[in-house]
Amino acid sequence: MSVNRRWKRRKELTINNMQNRGKQFENVIRNAFERVDGVSIDRLNDNTAGFKGIAGICDFIVYKEPYEYYIECKSVHGASLPFINITDTQWNGLLEKSKIEGVYAGVICWWINKEKTVFMPIQTLQLMREVGMKSVRYDAIDDCDGDTDMIEIKGKKKRVFWEYDMEKFLNELSNM
Repeated sequence: MSVNRRWKRRKELTINNMQNRGKQFENVIRNAFERVDGVSIDRLNDNTAGFKGIAGICDFIVYKEPYEYYIECKSVHGASLPFINITDTQWNGLLEKSKIEGVYAGVICWWINKEKTVFMPIQTLQLMREVGMKSVRYDAIDDCDGDTDMIEIKGKKKRVFWEYDMEKFLNELSNM
């Protein structure tokens, strides 16, 4: 194999790995929720880029009495999650669900290079957008001096991914 072909193949594998990282992260989140007693979790399958105009508002619907949670998972390299990474369907759908009593809706973002995972309620992201922000940084939760409804999801670092304590996360979220 020539050097150029070998380089091209390595580049393709790197791109595929980055694209699959998001799906792997979704599986990690699903498995973490499944370890919590009394939790029902439903995965809403991604459609192929909105094929035939069908698009889902989130990746997961989670229920733990007495609350329902609509969760979209994002994983990003770098320091910020651009709001354009959240589709209009996801944004508006999560926002509508968040208006229902007993429902929490938001985004769990894993900043891969920063080794930080944070849940951000969609209402918080909406407020940020309304004041002209176009993205949210991984350290936004730290800049708020505890005056935020964002929750850092703690876990134990494995080789690449984390083993998250979703029971603790759900308790923190329901006590906000």
